[in-house]
Amino acid sequence: MEIAAAVLLRRNAAPVAVNSLGAGLLRAEEWNRVRTEASIRLSAGAHSAIFTVPRLGDRPFLLVWMTPLTDCHSGQKDKLLCVVFDPERRVHVTGSLLQSIYGLTPAEVRLAQQLLLGRRPAEAAEALGVTIHTVRAYLKRLYQKIGVRTQANLVRKLLQSVAVTGLLN
Repeated sequence: MEIAAAVLLRRNAAPVAVNSLGAGLLRAEEWNRVRTEASIRLSAGAHSAIFTVPRLGDRPFLLVWMTPLTDCHSGQKDKLLCVVFDPERRVHVTGSLLQSIYGLTPAEVRLAQQLLLGRRPAEAAEALGVTIHTVRAYLKRLYQKIGVRTQANLVRKLLQSVAVTGLLN
């Protein structure tokens, strides 16, 4: 599960290596815009940058994060990692992934997935066919297992976990 296109660049913004989404991006017309914006920032002396790249029509902008990489042997910073996030791309959070990362029960996984869909606890209770009291009890256990104190931080942490595992695949 990849959540972003990853492209390893030379300092001249020429691609060296890619993940599968990166390979798709290189074949798309949007790559020319991403590369142009990256080149402009590199020419201006930027070592790292976060920027958006407009797309045709009413499609949402691409979000690009570019950061230098240091060669472990030579110490040179001659390559950059360019990560391109597409807001149109949806991340699918599987129950087995949440169970393996946090040791969640099936009921806790179902609630976490409802929260990741943007549902409030009352809406999640209705969707799951349980009472709001049951949802609150599950929420308390989720907070403990994941190490957070608020619902917003719970969702953020779940998404970050999925993002990290997505980048590793």
